[in-house]
Amino acid sequence: MSLPDPPTTVQTDPESLPRNGSAVLEVRGLSKRYGDQVVLGGIDFEVLQGQIFGLLGPNGSGKTTTLNCALGLLHPTSGSVRILGQPSQHIYETRGRVAVVFDKPVLLPSHTISQNLKYGAHLRDQTGGCSASEVLKLVGLAGLEKRKAGQLSLGQMRRLSIALALAGNPELLVLDEPLAGLDPIGVREIMTLLARLRDEGLTLLVSSHRLFEMERLLTHAGVLIQGKLAAVGSLEELLGAAGRIRAEVDAPERALELAQQNSWEVLAQRGQELTLDSGTPAEEVNKALVQAGIGVKRLTPARSSLPDLFEQLVDAQEQEQ
Repeated sequence: MSLPDPPTTVQTDPESLPRNGSAVLEVRGLSKRYGDQVVLGGIDFEVLQGQIFGLLGPNGSGKTTTLNCALGLLHPTSGSVRILGQPSQHIYETRGRVAVVFDKPVLLPSHTISQNLKYGAHLRDQTGGCSASEVLKLVGLAGLEKRKAGQLSLGQMRRLSIALALAGNPELLVLDEPLAGLDPIGVREIMTLLARLRDEGLTLLVSSHRLFEMERLLTHAGVLIQGKLAAVGSLEELLGAAGRIRAEVDAPERALELAQQNSWEVLAQRGQELTLDSGTPAEEVNKALVQAGIGVKRLTPARSSLPDLFEQLVDAQEQEQ
């Protein structure tokens, strides 16, 4: 296999290394225009070490444009991006510390899995990092080293792309639409792999329109709608789990009266089930209900979902227009 010469190694400034819990990616006032068309309208967010941050939204919402600006592949119209302490236009200073997996696998189809890994290591001028056997075991491709990349399923190709990215032992892994085009088995395989990487503490930045699956993976998210960041924060903050309670009681009318007395906001009522925003711990709500002689059949945190949140944000934006 004839390989091109690798690029020159770039030395990293130790002062740019992120400290534990510090920002791996900082986006401030980022906007991108093409003539009169506004693709991104001045967005702000940051990704901290150890987070699994999702850029969520439908196709055309600006997710890939945001990633391309962050990776120095596009020049923003205004605003700034710093990645691992470096301006995005100097991303070459972070060489080896950031790995990217695009939605379409970039592989050598006529070469084997093993040859693809060797070629990737050669391009990175890699002398350390993880061994081929380690990353193939991690992504579930162990034993397939001699199979040609062109003979793999799309899910296997994407796992091989992730293996190529992980071989350099990066600090930040960026994935653009990792579930695109996959069948249910492929989705399950990639989700299992990403959850494993999350549990091992790797920082992930993921763009996706697959809200249901992403809810099971992410720790933080930003929701893009028509180039604007409609919401950003931890999933607990975005989905409103804190202070919201779903209570199934035997006397809903009396529970409504009690809610009014205690200034609990009643978000919804369906038969004997009330959804409350109490602002107090669930055990205090339960105690108040029992002391009022109201039988509590079930009391659980009332967590919304990412699809529900997205619909609410779209509705709110349409009302503003």
